[in-house]
Amino acid sequence: MYKRRLNMRSKQVVFFGFVLALLLMLPVASLTAQSAGTELLTRMTTDSSGAGIPGVNVTGTNIAVLLLSAPALGVQSASTSALTGRVTDSTGAVIPGVTVTVTSLATNQSRTAITAEDGVYRVPLLDPGSYKVRFGLPGFKTSEVMEVTLAVTETAVLNRTLEVGAASEEVTVEATVEAIQTATSTLGTTVEGNVIGNLPLVSRNFTAVLGMSAGVAVAATNGTAFGKGTENMSVNGANPEKNNFQMDGVSINNAAGNNEAADAGLYTGIAVPNPDAIQEFKIQTSTYDSSYGRNPGANVNVVTRGGGNEFHGTLFEFFRNEALNANDFFYNRDRRPGAPDKQILRQNQFGGSLGGPVLKDKLFFFGSYQGTRQFNGVAANGTTSATLYPVPDNREAPDFPARLGAATCGYPTRAGSIAVACDGSNINPVAIALLRVKLPNGSYYIPGSGTSGTRQQLFSIPAKYREDQYIGNGDWIISANHSLQARYFNAKNPYEYQLNGQLPGRLQTDKRSNQSALLRLTSILSPRLVNQGRVSLQRIIERGSETVPYTPQQVGIKPLVDITCCNGTTGGTYTQPPVMTILGAFNIGGALTPSDAPTTQIQFSDQLSWTRGSHTLRSGFEYEFVRWPLTFGGLGRGNLQVNSFADFLIGRAGCAPADTTCSPANPGNTTGSPSSSFNLCLFCVRSGVNGIVHNYALRNQYAFFQDDWTVNRRLTLNIGVRWERFGQLGDKYGNLTNFWASDLRSVLIPPSAPNPLDPRAFVGYVVPNNYDTRPISQGGHGPIPVGVRQFDGKFASENRIPLSNFAPRIGFAWQPVGDSRFVVRGGAGIFYDRVGINRMVHAVQEGRPYADTLTVQHDVASLQSPFQDRPLALLPRWYDFNRLTGSNFDSPYYDHIQTPLVRQYNLGLQYEVAKSYVLEVAYVGSSGINIGDYSHNVNVAQLASPSNHINGITTNMVQNASARVPYLGFTPIGLQQNAFNAVYSYNSLQTTVRKQFSGGFGFQAAYTFSKNLSNVGFNSSNINNPNDMDQQYGPTPYSRPHRFFAGYQYELPFKASGVLGKFVQGWSASGATLIQSGNPLTLFDGRGGTIYTGGPPTNGSDKGASRAQLCPGATYDQIATSGSVKDRLGRAGDLSVKRFFNASVFCAPPTLGNGTDFGNAGIGIVRGPGQTNTDFSITKTTAVGEKQSIQFRSEFFNLFNHPQFAIPSTVVGNQTLYPSSPNFGLITATSINPRLIQFALRYQF
Repeated sequence: MYKRRLNMRSKQVVFFGFVLALLLMLPVASLTAQSAGTELLTRMTTDSSGAGIPGVNVTGTNIAVLLLSAPALGVQSASTSALTGRVTDSTGAVIPGVTVTVTSLATNQSRTAITAEDGVYRVPLLDPGSYKVRFGLPGFKTSEVMEVTLAVTETAVLNRTLEVGAASEEVTVEATVEAIQTATSTLGTTVEGNVIGNLPLVSRNFTAVLGMSAGVAVAATNGTAFGKGTENMSVNGANPEKNNFQMDGVSINNAAGNNEAADAGLYTGIAVPNPDAIQEFKIQTSTYDSSYGRNPGANVNVVTRGGGNEFHGTLFEFFRNEALNANDFFYNRDRRPGAPDKQILRQNQFGGSLGGPVLKDKLFFFGSYQGTRQFNGVAANGTTSATLYPVPDNREAPDFPARLGAATCGYPTRAGSIAVACDGSNINPVAIALLRVKLPNGSYYIPGSGTSGTRQQLFSIPAKYREDQYIGNGDWIISANHSLQARYFNAKNPYEYQLNGQLPGRLQTDKRSNQSALLRLTSILSPRLVNQGRVSLQRIIERGSETVPYTPQQVGIKPLVDITCCNGTTGGTYTQPPVMTILGAFNIGGALTPSDAPTTQIQFSDQLSWTRGSHTLRSGFEYEFVRWPLTFGGLGRGNLQVNSFADFLIGRAGCAPADTTCSPANPGNTTGSPSSSFNLCLFCVRSGVNGIVHNYALRNQYAFFQDDWTVNRRLTLNIGVRWERFGQLGDKYGNLTNFWASDLRSVLIPPSAPNPLDPRAFVGYVVPNNYDTRPISQGGHGPIPVGVRQFDGKFASENRIPLSNFAPRIGFAWQPVGDSRFVVRGGAGIFYDRVGINRMVHAVQEGRPYADTLTVQHDVASLQSPFQDRPLALLPRWYDFNRLTGSNFDSPYYDHIQTPLVRQYNLGLQYEVAKSYVLEVAYVGSSGINIGDYSHNVNVAQLASPSNHINGITTNMVQNASARVPYLGFTPIGLQQNAFNAVYSYNSLQTTVRKQFSGGFGFQAAYTFSKNLSNVGFNSSNINNPNDMDQQYGPTPYSRPHRFFAGYQYELPFKASGVLGKFVQGWSASGATLIQSGNPLTLFDGRGGTIYTGGPPTNGSDKGASRAQLCPGATYDQIATSGSVKDRLGRAGDLSVKRFFNASVFCAPPTLGNGTDFGNAGIGIVRGPGQTNTDFSITKTTAVGEKQSIQFRSEFFNLFNHPQFAIPSTVVGNQTLYPSSPNFGLITATSINPRLIQFALRYQF
């Protein structure tokens, strides 16, 4: 039913053709292709009479520079503003030749423009801020508007009517720019610095305000968030990793990551300047012009403050303490005996800013410092909710295994596997050793429940976060025509924590930092011609390390990196244990550290703006170089998922595939089933003892051309085209081994045994031309085996990045009744997506011979030796049909690269219903094709039959799944392609009502009703059958179908004089209220799909997952239980307590062969808990003298202390349905903080 949705290629062609036709039909200036060279430059450098402009010469160099830049600049750029308008006389006739002088109130820098024949003037590339605007022409009175505020990325409209009279007569007027936007079709929201400073912001992070725009889907800000508290958001249907964040016009996304704003794993997120350093920011959500690109989600542009002719500054302290806060709901319910009454949550943010002149009207400075000290025992990094099992004490005693068996033999293992013996005789010695590990305080690392059954326990140990942030800005007005800006940002953010889902006893440290530097030169070449060039640098760093209370050698585990395995090719042995997730219980072993991941990004850009008649033509280009030297040892520890606590106690390998005698009745030293006690090994990568070592680099180029055309008084068109070339990864060391499926298909049946001399065993491998063939003794990889393809470049894909990524865009703003209070706006355009390096690097990061990705080989994996033993080398591919085993490769790859393409379109209206009150209603849509499908499994086993044999196989068994795959020698979940085969579709109604702040009151309220569908909502299309993309199409897990947000600020009108006035005046209130529906949820069953995967799926989209199976006659309406969320939380170990889901509507996955089929439930079939939250602030500002003030604030996050619950466990069963798994439908966490109170004191001058 979804095939018509997926057949997007023809629609793309039609859409592209339609937009291109519009571009070609519109008379953009009156220039022909034949006059696009010298004639164009001549026009740009002459005035209206044709006379040359002094100081501008037409030379071959000028023409070359122009042509190079002709295909990223607008009337405004990412860090600037613009002013336009029309000048008329008292009869309404337009007045050409009026001199318009725009002067910065902060720096006294002036710019001039002349009105064209249609009376229109334009002043591009202005810094955001307040300006004085003067209009003068002989025969008319001079008119001066004393203050006009310009917002970043926006083109403000200021129309003036001049009176007849002497030019020496001056008229000073109070005027404002139009409240509606009649010069652009771009959708978005501007937030000024004073608004940011007055709203209650968690951790003083501006991303908390981004959700006030319509079209944004993001969870409510959690006041207990650890660290910076940066928010990831989905904008108009795009994945949360498709936004572009800019600071002072420079992209600050970490190119090594996946473009998400928040810190995560190896990838440090965006720089977050403190509110006292922010002048304003703008979030653009749809059909932004061609000067913006990189990613098709939102463009977020933050502008930091500069200095001026007057000194200004602040000092501040923001204070939190747990004594002021309410407790988390589950801490009150589940805290262990003796735990403190309050979870520790302490935060101090302190600092200040100072700006002013060095030389009046010439040289200015601004500096800011913010320090943050946080102790957080509430966030995930400071808590763990664990299900504890009845493990007896006195564990060193010889009878401990017997007592343990008696206490746990009633807990089920995986279906078909042996159970824990009640005398403890089959409990694994490694499990015993792990249960005996003690912490320095004498307590056991793995605690018991203290009861005869299980118990849910919440651990809380404060995580520590520190930030020291410095900002230094300078502005130099070199001359009337040239100015130079310098911007520098430096923030160091070390994290330190024990828990984050782990049991207490380990300590992890993440040292993160962001540095950004910028130089920007703005040159006014003439009143019509302005150029802006810049160079910028970012350093984004993550370094992780960890201590764990045991080593693998102490408990009897053979580590993944071990000198005794792999022919000694690892060069050493790890002493940190594998990470283990024990489903339904807890996590042990720590995290995937150590890591060292510094990113360097260098950007060069030049932008040009030319005003010609009713057109403003803009062009520009940017070159970006990215270097990412990665040393990652964490993957060498391995990340094992154990099926259950009972399976952990067994800890055995499964039966050999060809062993027909192995069974629960005759298990030998196995589980008695084809599956081991493990489900998977995720990101288990053997490497040398120093970790995976790379030095990646790529180069990106961008260019654009834009025309903003004022067709007449009622109509403005925004027309442009952008070209983007996203670079391909290269590696300085040649560590870029890949696979090409086309080569693999040329050898359908590989050798039946490992044969290093058979070329067929190596067909499919691809290495770059700088592959290190030096002898292993000299640090190289040795000679390339025959059969391996050596690519003729430093990249590793069959095709190069397309050079045809042209993105046309068109928008309009039309005033149908000629009234500046009402405008119809719309637009459409194509937007390309720069895929983050981490969405590509997995394919080559772990390639042989420098690394080797392993999966669980069930007939090998036990607690004693969880990992396959094979050397680091270009290993031969093979498969033995007699033993139903082979090389068992687990290899991600990419062989063909495309650029994801998104089409955006909107149509809406703005109406100023009353002075400063604006209503905006719009339809906003987007659709994407060629969307990245990360680690798409292309090797799932096919179904055989006597009439459809596969590799000679006619029956379907779990044991022969590896023989029914398309690519023999790879496991059924062991060949994952970074594909570009996914789509999404988003449609919405968006409504916004806002009042510009005036008269002591301002607000914005936004409502979005949307539907967001995709077949790659989980980043990888591996749910159920990965070969069937249609059945994976459904609501995305990050969407919010209904969302309402309101932000408001009100200065209380209390008045008094004298001493009393100091107390009653200066009070204001501000706040933010959010109401939104829950995310669509997809329900999984860990027992499904084994006939296709040869074992249990992973319950994660990276490798594969089976959806749940509805019982006959059951419907989706029966899944959610009735009542409030608080009444449906459930309780671990007690199935009589109502849970969020009704487990009785689900049955075991259907049998297929001797395994199971996938479940029949759909995508996004039920919604999680919604969110309703109010943050509130009350502020008292007291004037101290004429230009100083002291502000005291009280901020309340979750003012009404309304518990907001996180989504429940969505995995139906990991063992047997009784009637559900231990955690199915169980809610054990909140998604928003309890009520937090923060006090602040701020001095401003």
